[in-house]
Formats: sequence, C-alpha cells, structure tokens
Amino acid sequence: MLSRVASHLYWLSRYMERAENMARILDVGQSLALLAQRENDAQTALEPLVITDHVAPFMATGMDATPENVARYLTWDPAQPSSIVNCLEATRENARAVRGSITSEMWECINEVWLQLQAKRRAGNDPINAEFYDWVKQCSHLFRGITFATIRRDQPYHFIRLGTFIERADNTARILSVKQSASGLGSKGDESDYYSLSAVLRSVSALEAYRDTYKDSIDPRRVAELLIFHPTLPRSLRFCYDEIEQLLQQLPPGPSRLPRRLTALMKARLTYGQVDEAYEIGLHEFLETFLSENVRLGEAVQTAYLELK
Repeated sequence: MLSRVASHLYWLSRYMERAENMARILDVGQSLALLAQRENDAQTALEPLVITDHVAPFMATGMDATPENVARYLTWDPAQPSSIVNCLEATRENARAVRGSITSEMWECINEVWLQLQAKRRAGNDPINAEFYDWVKQCSHLFRGITFATIRRDQPYHFIRLGTFIERADNTARILSVKQSASGLGSKGDESDYYSLSAVLRSVSALEAYRDTYKDSIDPRRVAELLIFHPTLPRSLRFCYDEIEQLLQQLPPGPSRLPRRLTALMKARLTYGQVDEAYEIGLHEFLETFLSENVRLGEAVQTAYLELK
C-alpha cells in the first residue's frame, strides 16, 4: 500500500476517535458541573482543556474560563485543530482522498455526518448540549460498525484500527491522569469524590463494567486498575495495546521493527504490571510516562509506514 493512502486511512480514524473522545469529555464535564453545583468553579471549567492539553491556546483567545466558553471552543472553534468540527472535517477530507480504499458505505456514513453537522449549525447556533454530544458519539459508533461490517480484513482495515486504538489509549490515559491530579482520585472521600470517580468511568463508558467487575462502591485504586490493566474493557490501556500488537503483526514486517518493539515493551508492562506498582511509582507519573511512550509509538508508526520514502 502507498504511504499516502495508509496515512489518510490512519488519520481519518484518529480524527473520528478524537471527535468522539472530545464529545465524551465535554458531555461528562458538563454533567459533573451540574451534579456537583460547580458551574462557577474555574478549575472545573478548565478541566476539559487540561485533559486535551489546550489551556494555553484557550487563554490566548481572551475568553472567560466558563464551562460554556470552554465547550464552545473545543466543539466549534475553527482555529482549534482538535475541536469537534475540525476533527469531523479532517475525517471527511481524509476519507475523500482515499475513497477507492474504503467501502461506499463508509464514505456515505462520513459524508452524511458532515452534512448533518452543517444542518445542526444552521438550525441550532452551534449546539453544545448533551443531545449534540450524544449524536457525535453515535456517529463514531456507526462508522466503526459499518467499517467492521463492510471492509475486507487487509491493510486498509488494519491502518484504520491502528489509528483508533493509539488515539483511544491516549485519551484514556489523559482523563485518568488529569482527574487523579485534580482531585487526588479518591483522596477526599466525600460526595464530590464520588462524582469525580463516576465521571472518569462514564467518560470511557466503563461505569457498568466497574459495577459488574467489582460489585462494590467506587474505589480509586479499582478505577485505576480497571482502566489501565483490565484485558477485556474496550477502552483500557491494556486492551488498546493488545489490539495494537495484533494489528502490527498484520502489517509488513520490514519497517515495523521499532513500532513492534515499543508496543511489546508497553504491552509487557500492562500485562504483568499491578495497580500497586503504579501507585508506588506515582499514578500521575506512571500515566505521564505512558503518554510519552504512546506518542513515541505514534511517531514510530508515522516514520515506518506513513511518510513518503
């Protein structure tokens, strides 16, 4: 496969996953502010920016740090590369560039999402409510379902899935790291602590999985254990790297030595590690190291497969 084609496939899936992740963060953040009655808390308002590493660009706009301004910035701002509107546009542009490598159903899904997004802008004056964020998540789910059901299991499929899981691992680690730093992830032991831990789980659709796995009240160490080391939770770091390892095995072996080595090292850490060890290191430090290594893996994939030789 041409590097150009592989790059478009990889990035269209990363942008779609990023749009869904942004919607999850904003939706849960708004709900948490309402439940805890912290709408005027500047730290709460800035939390989505901290998670996505966009505090400085937002401050440069001169806008007040309110939940509404933050949500509008991360959803609709044309100058913010990771805003939902820009992510969905980038998904469409990448898909259009490789229409011959994806199925017609996949293209129709992405194009319809873009058309519906424009209609929502015209009708709702740039919505930032729960209904809109649910729609973004559903569009991402629909695209993944259509992809799984229609495309052949060859290189285009593998690059699409590879982009999804690298982006997803980054998002889960960021949410867990920022929530742990902001609230102590369970250090206060009060009602707000429960809401914060619940928000972490809900942001990755893991609240039901937590209850089914532990059948107990929400505990910070168990939240960390579930989202880092659990092998069957679709958004855990362990699950993402299990999938990444399998996908890299399906790609040409020649250029993939470094990506495979980095993946193997991280997978071993997640397969045989324990949550107590992460806390001994410091959970924040553990997750920051993971984020650095995940970025390094993305760069290695870029160099190995996606750059023109």
